[in-house]
Amino acid sequence: LYPVLVAVIMAVGFHEKVSRITMLSIQLAFTGLAMLYKGGGEPLSFLGVAVVFLSSLCYAVYIVGVNRSSLRGLPTEKLTFYALLFGLSVYVVRLRFCADLQAIPTPGLWINAVSLALFPTIVSLVTMAAAIRAIGSTPTAILGALEPLTALFFGVVVFGERLTLRIVLGVVLILVAVTLIIAGRSLHIPFPHLRFRRAR
Repeated sequence: LYPVLVAVIMAVGFHEKVSRITMLSIQLAFTGLAMLYKGGGEPLSFLGVAVVFLSSLCYAVYIVGVNRSSLRGLPTEKLTFYALLFGLSVYVVRLRFCADLQAIPTPGLWINAVSLALFPTIVSLVTMAAAIRAIGSTPTAILGALEPLTALFFGVVVFGERLTLRIVLGVVLILVAVTLIIAGRSLHIPFPHLRFRRAR
């Protein structure tokens, strides 16, 4: 959802021109992600939908803010530090100022915790901030659709999850969307130098 919100914010708030290729990429990525979703038969929760929308909106505002505010001039390492510091403050309050904090009992869980803090958190935030400054907010948000594909890959390869036709089609749609974004600037009408005159 957040790639759509990023495109809307950039178009409405900053008058960024959204090309047809970008709109097509958003639609393909959104459809592909919907096909990857596997529901458990539970009824749709309005509160759950609202929380997901709010989460996506906050993420979209962050992506746009990195590119279109004074944060753009902040070094990537400092930006990541402040983002993690804000997240830490939220968790401290959520844990009742560490009153509900539990010790990690085993070395294996320590490895998992450190890996979780390093790869999908620090590395992800640093590389995303660099990508936003390099290619812009909207393309970065659409390329973020590759994130579920990574989880899907490890789910199938490591945990033996079942790969269905619906999931394969969803993966294909996301890859097409990402390919269009990457190659979007090089796509043009063939033989642009030719000029055709109207027949009299």
